Amino acid sequence: MAEDWRGFLSDEGDGTMRIKAHGRMKVDARLVTDQNHLMKHADDRGPEQLINAASLPGIVGEAWGMADWHFGYGLPIGGVVATDTEHGDLGGAISPGGVGFDINCGVRMLALDATEKDIPNLKKLAGRLAGRIPAGASGKGGLDISMTDLDNLIHGGASAAVELGFGYDEDLKHLESQGKLNTEHGEISQRAKERGLRALGTLGSGNHFLELQTVGKTVDHATAE
Repeated sequence: MAEDWRGFLSDEGDGTMRIKAHGRMKVDARLVTDQNHLMKHADDRGPEQLINAASLPGIVGEAWGMADWHFGYGLPIGGVVATDTEHGDLGGAISPGGVGFDINCGVRMLALDATEKDIPNLKKLAGRLAGRIPAGASGKGGLDISMTDLDNLIHGGASAAVELGFGYDEDLKHLESQGKLNTEHGEISQRAKERGLRALGTLGSGNHFLELQTVGKTVDHATAE
């Protein structure tokens, strides 16, 4: 099925391309791309993963690959699907590891009252930031905590982080479920804990990054303010 997906590919003319449902696919797949962009993707594994996602039980609508789509774990990174929880006897598929295991992965933005001219050496600044901001499961880690502290965080969630001094109590009400999953969890392996001990409080790894940008042009001044 995955070998001939290009034979089912059509340009929608709106910045997306459609892979028509074929083989075991239950719905069409859509890629935010055009012919020029697609030609730069020599690796077919991303679209193939999207085709697999379009074959999930209970999938509804279409399986989408956003503009940054690329090969991931289950879905391609940038993949978006929806499944019907009432599908069949067991309901639709749920895959918490569809695109990886980046729980609470998100985007944060901080606006600085500075311009590019205020920074005499951008390359030097980038080097200093890279040296001071912990990223990934590196040896230096992000937080100075013990394994006992980590166990408390696993069981207590965001409120445990506040108790350890890594957050503010007033922020808990703004977090989904107050930053704690109300569910039982299984045994967590020692290896997972050791990796978590080094990765917790870091920027993350893979395509997690910190970026400095300058504003080239303001289109909507009201929103910008």
